[in-house]
Amino acid sequence: MELFSRAGCLTDEGLKGLVEGTLDEMQRMEAAEHLSFCDECLVRYTQLLTDDVLIVPDETLTPTIMKRVKTKAVQIFFNRYTRIAAALALAMMLWSIGTFDIFLPEPGKHRLNIPEQPTEPPVAAVQQIWNAVESAQQKFFSRVQNMLTQDAPKENR
Repeated sequence: MELFSRAGCLTDEGLKGLVEGTLDEMQRMEAAEHLSFCDECLVRYTQLLTDDVLIVPDETLTPTIMKRVKTKAVQIFFNRYTRIAAALALAMMLWSIGTFDIFLPEPGKHRLNIPEQPTEPPVAAVQQIWNAVESAQQKFFSRVQNMLTQDAPKENR
């Protein structure tokens, strides 16, 4: 059997042998190497492969598969929404028996102790915090300065 034509491409006989598996190991390797760089032979080879007859099952599988898909969709729907419905039913039951009333303020009272008149902002407290931050910042920078000045003579040695 002649594997290659004079032009250097695979012959029809060689391609058919490759598809049927009648080529020896060396011929298969040569054909595979040729197919890796020759687009024309690769197109002819894939056409030979796609001409095969597909195996058709005795009975159609579509109804069986569709039934399984529908069953799974129903399971997912009910698993997801059953939990939501149960949580909602529990919340409505607790609300109806007054469980959440302890979180509601009594009529006429504020829930939080909010003064009627707005007060002045706590300037003194803000000033103390600001002074503490400035002090900490000065200490930090002075320590960094000391560390840098202590390391500087060591580097010059």
